[in-house]
Amino acid sequence: MRIFSADQVRWLRVRAQGLAGGADTVRGVVGAVRAAAALQAQAAGPTRGQVWSRAEGLSRADVDAAFADASVVRTWLMRGTIHAVAAEDLRPMLAALGPVNLRNGQRRRDQLGLTPQVCERAMAALAQILDGGRALTRAEIVGELAEHGVVIDLKSQQPPHLLGFAANSGLICRGPDAARDEPTYVLLDEWLPTASAPERDAALALLAERYFAAYGPASAADLVAWSGLQAADAAKAIQLIRDDLEEVEHDGVRLLLPRGATADPPETPARPDKPHRLLARFDPYLLGHRTRDLILDPAFAKRVNAGGGMIAQTMLDEGRVVGTWTAAGVLEPFGKLSGTASAAFHKEADEYLKWNTTVNHRA
Repeated sequence: MRIFSADQVRWLRVRAQGLAGGADTVRGVVGAVRAAAALQAQAAGPTRGQVWSRAEGLSRADVDAAFADASVVRTWLMRGTIHAVAAEDLRPMLAALGPVNLRNGQRRRDQLGLTPQVCERAMAALAQILDGGRALTRAEIVGELAEHGVVIDLKSQQPPHLLGFAANSGLICRGPDAARDEPTYVLLDEWLPTASAPERDAALALLAERYFAAYGPASAADLVAWSGLQAADAAKAIQLIRDDLEEVEHDGVRLLLPRGATADPPETPARPDKPHRLLARFDPYLLGHRTRDLILDPAFAKRVNAGGGMIAQTMLDEGRVVGTWTAAGVLEPFGKLSGTASAAFHKEADEYLKWNTTVNHRA
């Protein structure tokens, strides 16, 4: 079994994520999404930034168009949070994760008064409300649900949990964004061509395949942390594709990555063509493993994740997080940067600010 150094593991993960630049740069919005298996997509702005970090030659309008034409679809998936995935991956991932999220969310729904009976009536009403290709905002849905006898409080946590229930049940998904990036919701079978849900084993196998392609070298515990699967399901998912995975070791831990993903790595791994990268909030590079210790000094962990699920915009130097940055492009490194690194990060910030404020149209 090959033994990998920390530098080698970081290099392989950076390259798999589409963050190395050069020959490893991914193409297109779907390519950027697939490079991370799924993008965290609670808000439109950070999701655009996650695409920007991974693909070149795209405008903001290109990213928005991919969501509007359903090339990329958003719904509640990993860990019960909203993610963006390639359209062809949505139903398999939903088949693998939907039942897990429904089970995990039951207690909170009960606390909110979203009993099985209420959810059943809401599902029937939603099927009618959204029928015919309608895309409605949360407030519009709450208003029309009331007309169907399902009354919930718009200002409470009832609407997101009810919508999450409907999404994980395979009824709805996110649709095109309305003005000012406000989410809308549509019927899944109208938004994507109707297809039968895959068998659970096939769904688990695809989930594991996508995960290790994007986050390997990684462990079974990493797959659990990223996906929200139970350990037994994660073990089964790995076993289903075990022949396609190679096992390596780092620091006494066995890690998996796609077989043939790399030749024997040199003692000093290749340097990324673009070693200095700026990552958006909630970037999946920071959310794909059980621990961030390999990429982030624990002394600075609170600078990146002060609490809850908020993940700051980060500065990446050859796979290590070396600082954060603001929406205005102000760099906040953890320590002194070299002249080369400082110039590269400032260039990245300038390029991002220009990209994010220029709404081009697709050619």
